[in-house]
Amino acid sequence: MLWFLMSADLATVIWMYTLGPWLDHASKFTATATLGGHHVILLIIAAVAFLSLATVAVLSDGFTTLDRRLSLAKNLACVISVIALTGFVALILGALLSRVLFGALRP
Repeated sequence: MLWFLMSADLATVIWMYTLGPWLDHASKFTATATLGGHHVILLIIAAVAFLSLATVAVLSDGFTTLDRRLSLAKNLACVISVIALTGFVALILGALLSRVLFGALRP
């Protein structure tokens, strides 16, 4: 699960770098993915989360040998990752909910 979280953080960094400005200004709905139009802050948060998890992974032999300090660092990095991924999850859930409520949009 931690490896998936690391890859999601890296994907968020890439996504915010390439599409962040567009997501901020396209509509209020797409600004949800950038936590209200703050793509640079979200990019930094996701980068910090990824680097923290990557550091803990290297120091703990792939999350297999965790002492107290590394476990605390891992938990803190996971909380930061959840914050970084919240906007994307909200955007996806909003899109799925609107699809269920309104059905296919046909001309």
